[in-house]
Amino acid sequence: MSVRTGDSTIREMHGLLQQPSVLVSRETRWQIPPPKPVKPGDRASRVGLARWGQEVIGAPFEMSSDEASDAHFITYSLMQADVRFSIGHRRVTDGIVKTGRVLLQGPTSVRRQSIYHESFDFFRIYFPQDILNECFETIFARSPASTLALFDAHFVEDRMLGSLTQVLASVDEDGGFLGPCFVDSVGLALTSHLLHLYAVRAPRIKSKVSPLPAWKLRRVRDFVEENLFHPIYLSEMSEIAGLSRMHFAAQFRAATGLTPHAYLLRRKVERAQTLLSDLTLSVADVGSIVGFKNKTHFASAFKKIAGVPPSRWRSSICL
Repeated sequence: MSVRTGDSTIREMHGLLQQPSVLVSRETRWQIPPPKPVKPGDRASRVGLARWGQEVIGAPFEMSSDEASDAHFITYSLMQADVRFSIGHRRVTDGIVKTGRVLLQGPTSVRRQSIYHESFDFFRIYFPQDILNECFETIFARSPASTLALFDAHFVEDRMLGSLTQVLASVDEDGGFLGPCFVDSVGLALTSHLLHLYAVRAPRIKSKVSPLPAWKLRRVRDFVEENLFHPIYLSEMSEIAGLSRMHFAAQFRAATGLTPHAYLLRRKVERAQTLLSDLTLSVADVGSIVGFKNKTHFASAFKKIAGVPPSRWRSSICL
């Protein structure tokens, strides 16, 4: 497809657009992190997102594992279920787990067993040691002395933890219209919150965040414009700026007033507004060109920024 917009020509065939990485996968090995979505050359660690569910009819459904695990993870109940879950001789739950309950689990080498008496659907967020270490160093200005083991299995009531978990549980396989940069940002926020709650704290003076230097901001913006039609990860933007993801996100917001994912969303919608002035393109064509997986994602993103759906916005400028 060739679209003339001012002095520039956009050449993007629908079949050649880069396919978004699958950010939420089905858990095929019980309580084992899914393979992380990667782009060529991407060295960043990120949270793993998975769904674990099963329709249970008749006899209970059982799962057990003796495999040692160094993973920290959150299990979020997407529907009420009757579950008996134990680690070693310790009973974690035996009965109804209501929708919205949050279970934290840390590293263990002890046998784990679950018995499900009815259908269930759980969402899991896995935190690899690499992302824990990255956030630990940013928060405490030192590396952890050993492999982190923050907590034993327990249910938790924490408003921020529940809210951030629910946000990730609501995204689509590719991150929805907010995309992988948003998922990365929420994953880092969750990791940092867990460390604040459970890591041994060292005294630290919170310093004022400096804005991202203008030359770094210009390089990041140039990268965004060149890759606007494809999924962009927070790690790619931070690498261009030569900063950790957490430091980059804070400095970017100080410089622009927007989080990185909010800036990406705004630029996609602004580009879409330019394309919508070309009446030879359908609204669906425009959404596909600027990198949205489907019409619903595009309409949601556009309305979030412009205040009205793309079709209504086009009608208003064509009056």
